[in-house]
Amino acid sequence: MALLEVQDISVQFGGIRALDDLSFTLDEGQILGLIGPNGAGKTTLFNVVSRIYDPTTGSVTFDGHDLLAMPAHQISRVGVYRTFQNLALWRGMTVIENVMVGDHTNTKANFFTAAFRLGTRSEENDLRRRAWEALEELGLEEYAYHPAAGLPFGTLKRIELARALISNPRLIMLDEPASGLTHQEVDSLAQDVKDIRDRHNLSVLLVEHHMRMVLNISEHLVVLNFGRKIADGHPDVVRNDPEVIEAYLGSSS
Repeated sequence: MALLEVQDISVQFGGIRALDDLSFTLDEGQILGLIGPNGAGKTTLFNVVSRIYDPTTGSVTFDGHDLLAMPAHQISRVGVYRTFQNLALWRGMTVIENVMVGDHTNTKANFFTAAFRLGTRSEENDLRRRAWEALEELGLEEYAYHPAAGLPFGTLKRIELARALISNPRLIMLDEPASGLTHQEVDSLAQDVKDIRDRHNLSVLLVEHHMRMVLNISEHLVVLNFGRKIADGHPDVVRNDPEVIEAYLGSSS
């Protein structure tokens, strides 16, 4: 059953068509890899779904909700969470504080109540407990009260994953999660993503250039080139598609 439906999405920046009538579906509990060469439109699609960009045409539906009718700060309330290619952690804050920020849009506290601690202590305690559980799940509890600054890059990437978990998402959108990692760290992260999906029955939309990771964990692939979908199907079929080989891996001739 489709959880996310992207239908006829086009995005135009001046004379450049970044996405060209893109359509695909992501099923509940599925890991879907969105791949393509640089400039293919992958991050543009992420920015449409996460409400950073408005498309020129098309629709995006998540579990019956019209995502394009929602502001960016509300999509986490229906279960959609994304990470970014460049780390979005506050290095001066502790690791557990960074994770707690992941669910701030779903708390009742506002600037005034948080500043004066009015009726927010119980909510904060619950948030801290859930942040600790997310860190434990990824084996990061030893870093909980360590500042994010100075931690290894691979650890910071997993902290971002923990921050995504605290919001109790149904769909996690991972934008280049393996960027900058060693081969060993990539393999570890791939296993974390699969384990989290299995334990929480999540769906995952993955943009990643590390093809071994994509092929190892994705159950479905959508391939873009110059904003247009050129393949859509099982990884074993897509990886042997002549158009994909030429566009993404390079022509063998």
